[in-house]
Amino acid sequence: MIFDPSKPPLTDSAGLLKSIPVEAGPEIWKRATRVISSGLCDLQVNGFAGVDYNDPTLMPEEFEKSLFAMLSTGVTTCLPTVITGSEDWQIKCFHALEAGRNASKLAQEMIPGYHLEGPFLNPEEGFCGCHPTKWMRPATWDHFERLQEAAGGRITLITVAPEIKGVLDLIPKWVEKGIAVAIGHCNPDRDTLLRAADAGVTLSTHLGNGIAQILPKKDNPILGQLAEDRFSASFIADGFHQQPHVLGVYLRAKQSIRTILVTDGTAGSAALPGLYSLGTTTIERQLDGLINIYGTNTLAGSSAILSDCVANVVNWYGTPFDEVIRWSSEQPRSLIGLPESLLIGNPQSFVVWKMATKKPIVEKVHLGNWNLENS
Repeated sequence: MIFDPSKPPLTDSAGLLKSIPVEAGPEIWKRATRVISSGLCDLQVNGFAGVDYNDPTLMPEEFEKSLFAMLSTGVTTCLPTVITGSEDWQIKCFHALEAGRNASKLAQEMIPGYHLEGPFLNPEEGFCGCHPTKWMRPATWDHFERLQEAAGGRITLITVAPEIKGVLDLIPKWVEKGIAVAIGHCNPDRDTLLRAADAGVTLSTHLGNGIAQILPKKDNPILGQLAEDRFSASFIADGFHQQPHVLGVYLRAKQSIRTILVTDGTAGSAALPGLYSLGTTTIERQLDGLINIYGTNTLAGSSAILSDCVANVVNWYGTPFDEVIRWSSEQPRSLIGLPESLLIGNPQSFVVWKMATKKPIVEKVHLGNWNLENS
């Protein structure tokens, strides 16, 4: 949402809203040099600013430092994402995330939950992506409950492959528990996709990635997910995961109301070129920002920043700024059951953008009593 700067909301001493922001129409924001939007929401972030969230030894101080860095880019809500690993390793990762969240007021404000991406994924070459296949397995409720207990009951989004044994049976149970269910790193046929939609799946995770290079002409998982209007789809608009002309086709197919931007960010996001970790895997951030498994050409998450993805889409396609903000704020919030708009009593959550000639730039970020300004 874009807010009317002439009618700012009132806040109390704790940074909580005493009045509701007023939405600005295009006649206001299109001619403005500075625009105020709702805070951004990233549903898939594996790490940031040199810090890996898939690290059982993650220290609370490092975690909070990375969140401050992320907040400065306009992200006020995020789901730290735990990828495929052994059950013991994933449990330790969640314990570390919970310790960091419990020790930080900022983390408690920014993190409503976690995204579990694996181990109930497809281990076939091309579909597994950078996930370690030896830990992929059929889905059982007992396995999930042990992970959920380690996560403090905060697994809010889960990405699964519907063709894997046990997944279709568990989708209704996850939905009943208020968990949003996505599909990704998968190779379902059309019938399995329809059954997944009927069971309650609402999202395709980073659609177009975690997919084999060679697919059947007609019944393939990309076309099947694009055709299913019950699925929203998340996309990584960094120019690496999808070339702009390909992403443009996907956006037309899913349409604005079903589009969500994510980063799939890693420790290499907002960091210098070099070697970093993504769980048990060594990754390399290249000079141009591309992230690979070290020594290979395999993509391994991204170094993307969500505000840059917003700017990319605006520049590549001329999409109205307020529309792209919805893709990276209200629509991801809605998918995981958060209120789309700010409510009285909520912490203030605003981003001030400088509408530069080439791309919008995050100038200031407000979340509760945290007010960050970028030089």
